[in-house]
Parts: sequence; C-alpha cells; structure tokens
Amino acid sequence: MDRELASERGSEQKALAARWSIAAEAMEALAGARSLDAVTNVLRAFARRAVGADGIAIVLRDDDRCHYIAEDSMEPLWAGQRFPAASCVSGWAMEHGQTAVIADIFDDPRVPVEAYRTTFVRSMLMVPIGRIEPFAAIGAYWSEFGQPTDNEIALLEALARAASTAIENGRLFEALEALNGELDQRMRERTAELERAQESLRQAQKLDMLGQLTGHVAHDFNNLLMPIVGGLDLILSGKRPDAIERHASIAMQAAESAQTLVQRLLTFARRQPLSAAAVELPALLDGMRGLLSSTLGPRIEVAIDLPATLPAVHADAHLLEVAILNLAVNSRDAMPGGGKLSIAGEVRRSRLPAGLAPGRYMCLTIKDDGVGMSPSVLASAMEPFFTTKPSGHGTGLGLSMVHGLAGQLGGTVEIDSSVGKGTSVRLWLPVERVAAAKGGTPAAAPFAERHPGKVLLVEDNELVRNSTREMLAEMGYQVVDTERAELALGMIEGGERFDLLITDHIMPGMTGVELALRVRVDHPHIALLIMSGYEGIDLIAPDIPRVSKPFRHKHLEACIAAARAQVAS
Repeated sequence: MDRELASERGSEQKALAARWSIAAEAMEALAGARSLDAVTNVLRAFARRAVGADGIAIVLRDDDRCHYIAEDSMEPLWAGQRFPAASCVSGWAMEHGQTAVIADIFDDPRVPVEAYRTTFVRSMLMVPIGRIEPFAAIGAYWSEFGQPTDNEIALLEALARAASTAIENGRLFEALEALNGELDQRMRERTAELERAQESLRQAQKLDMLGQLTGHVAHDFNNLLMPIVGGLDLILSGKRPDAIERHASIAMQAAESAQTLVQRLLTFARRQPLSAAAVELPALLDGMRGLLSSTLGPRIEVAIDLPATLPAVHADAHLLEVAILNLAVNSRDAMPGGGKLSIAGEVRRSRLPAGLAPGRYMCLTIKDDGVGMSPSVLASAMEPFFTTKPSGHGTGLGLSMVHGLAGQLGGTVEIDSSVGKGTSVRLWLPVERVAAAKGGTPAAAPFAERHPGKVLLVEDNELVRNSTREMLAEMGYQVVDTERAELALGMIEGGERFDLLITDHIMPGMTGVELALRVRVDHPHIALLIMSGYEGIDLIAPDIPRVSKPFRHKHLEACIAAARAQVAS
C-alpha cells in the first residue's frame, strides 16, 4: 500500500514538474511577445497543457462586454461571442482584479448557468490579465466538478502575470516607437526648416552682395563712361576740330581703364581667360625690380629672396605680375612713413592650406612691416570693392582679384595680419610639371607680309560687328559679315572662298567654337580666329588663336597674323 502511494505521489510530482516546464516555456515565449495577438497565440498554444484543463479561453474587455477572442478546448465554447460584463465570470474577475475559483458552476451566483448548461464545463478558474486595470482574462475549464488545486491556480496566475507583462511591454515599445517616430519627424521638419532658413540667409547674402557689387560697378563704370561719352560727343559736334585728338585720347584712356576693371571682376569671379604656362618666378621678379622700385618709391626697401633653383609655377605671367604689383601697392599704402617689403618663395608638399589638392606648390610670401589690419578688416579684406582707402584712391578689387586668380590657377591666398605688426600675404601656386620654355615670344610678322584677303566675320552683336568690320577694312581685307554661325557655314559649304574666319564665341544656336571646329576639319585652308567676351573661353581648343574683347586695332592685327601663320605652316 505504501509503495502504491509513493508511486502515485511520484507520478503526480512528475506530472506537476512537466506542467511547470510547459509553463516556463510559455513564459519564455511571452517574454518575446509584443502584441495582443502574439500573447493570445502563446496562451492558446501552452496554457491548456500547463494547467491540465479540458479547455481554455482568452477573453478581452470591450467596453461593458466580454469578447471571447480565442480558445483551445475539447469542444467548442464561445470563441468570437460577446457577453455582458455584469453577468459574466470573466467580467467579474476583471472588475474585481481577482481570480475566480469555481468548483461547481451550478452552485455559484457569478456563473450565467444557461450559457454553460450546453457545454462540458463543470468547474473552472478565471484569472484577470493586467496589473493595475485588468483588460483581459484567461479561463481554464474542466469537465468534472471539483476544486481546482493550488498548483493549477498558481500556474494559471503565473501565465496571466507573464501575459500582463508582455502586453504592457508591448505597449511601452509601441509608445517608444511612436515617440521615436515623432521625434524623427520633428527632427526632419526642424532640419528642413533650418535648411530653408540657411538657404534664405544665403540668398539674402547673395542679393546683398549682388546689390553692393552692382552699385560699385555702376559707380565705377559711370565714371569711366563719362569721359568716353563726353569726348565722343565733343568730337561728333565738330566745334573744336583742333581738340579731336585730345578728346579721343581721353576717351581711349577711360575705355582701357574700363577694360582693366572688367578683367579684375572676371579674375575675382574666376572667369578671366588665362594664358597659363610655366613661369619662372625668379626671372619674373627680376624683370619687375624696376617697376616695383618706381611704384613703391625711395622710402620702401624691396628685398627679393627667390633662389634661381626654384621650379616654375603654373600661371599666367602677365596676370601674376599684376597680382604681385597689387599686393606691393597695398603694402606701400600700409607703410606711409616707409618700411621694408620682402618677397620670398619656397616649395611645399605638406602643411598645405585647407582646400588645396595634394601636390607640389610654390608659396610666394609678400610681407611688409606696415600698420596691419584689425580683425574686422582682415575678415573682409578679399571681398570685392572692400577698401579702407579714401574715395578715389582704390577700387577695392586688388586682393579679390589676387584671390580669384590664385583659385582659377588651382591655388589659394592666405593673409596674416594684426594692427601694428604688418601684413603677410601667402600666394600658393601649383608647381608646373612642364619646364618653362627659354627665350622670348617670337615677334609678329610685319603687316606687309600678312597678305590681306577675304574675311568671313560672324558676330551677333551689331555694334561689335560693325566696329570689327571697320577695323578689318582699314587693314585692307574684303569683309563679308553675318550674325549667325549657321549662315556662315552655309556660305563656306556653298563654295564661297575665304582666307580667314573670325567668329564670336557665344551666339544663339551654333557657337563660334562649334563653327571653328567644323571649318578646321572640312576646310583646313581657312585661318581661324575666335573672339570672346569672357564665357567659356578656356574651353576652346588651345591651338585655335583667340582675341579677347574689347580689343584695339593693333591687338586684332597681331592675332590675325598668328592665325594665318598657323595655316601657312
């Protein structure tokens, strides 16, 4: 008898251990559940086996009703049905937050007997789900009358607590995800708002800079146009024939000053046509000694320290001379009582300024011991038209021109200065990979050897076309002119013979470059010359001669000679 009792107890303990093992597996699965559906699926899969019941049901509170959303049972119960919470055991459990333990469904006032009479249920457990305010319940049902055991109650309550934790965690995760989404959306909106504000600020700054630039350009050009218009008006009046040459000379000086102003603006904007080549700085500075001495005056000592072994730089020699002269003049004006200007150079590969591509650079340093600049002046020093000089004593384009030239060549400019300690300007220029050619530029051939012939002139601006036609006629050429490249190409392909094609670069339709390239391939006997104001000039094939507007008679003549020399060779 004792053995049978011991065996029975052993079997019960094994069964109980198995149920707790199932419950532990269920709780592990519930730990990863993040939604009501996921929790329902876990309970439906494990709860009945863990408790040892004949059926289980999961009930969800739906306002004043109880919705039986799922079940796992030996026979169908109430899945999908809704009952009044006031007359439902699950409603009582959720309302009171207590477990309902019912040994006999026919002997408990909480049970709606008629709903249970047609089922197999005779005893039951109903455990609320939700710690603070229950929102669901899980019921276990048996087909026999009897008090559910303490272990059965403990197992079902443990599963209900795990389900409560899982759903509450799921809600927290959902709230966190919603919060993260809201924060992310707010951040995107804030970022977009900041970008719009920054873009508006940039546009405002651009408009402000454009307004200042336009005002300065208009002021300077009107000052230059005044002697041109006034001089031409006096010439056209015919009242002072003896003063025509003087008026014309004044107008030409003003026009050349206007040309210089445009070149400086283009250099600042990095649109200046360049004739970049290998330039030997020691030779360049040696050739400038006389000009620097006469420009700076006797009270300024000039010290140039450039070893003859320095490699050549990639630059436009003429514009580089202008840039160095501008810097020297700035230094002179900063030393009204005299002082020392030193120019030195060294080649650097490392410790380059930000923004420069890796490579070898010449650092040309122009230093003075003048009055120096305040931080506010230094911050604006390279802005166009910014100047501390009195009105009429500077355009404010010197440093901006130097900065633009350096940038267009692939270098940069740095300035160090403080009040009372002088100024040091470092001009960084890329070292030329091709050695500088020795010797000077070949002289142009005399006009008598250039054999004037028939010229096709293509220019869409009527005033420029008329002016250029007059220059060509003065040189002895027979001129045919047109305003469109397509018309010019039609003339040539139609069999009309020309010795020279002079074409503008930027025109509606076919550009001057496209026209020149077509003619060079199909009619190589025609000499080519391209005129340009500024835009895209560096895109022209380097072996096609060019002349930059505005040009004088002698400039046009020299460029024509170079163009015809190419065909002759």
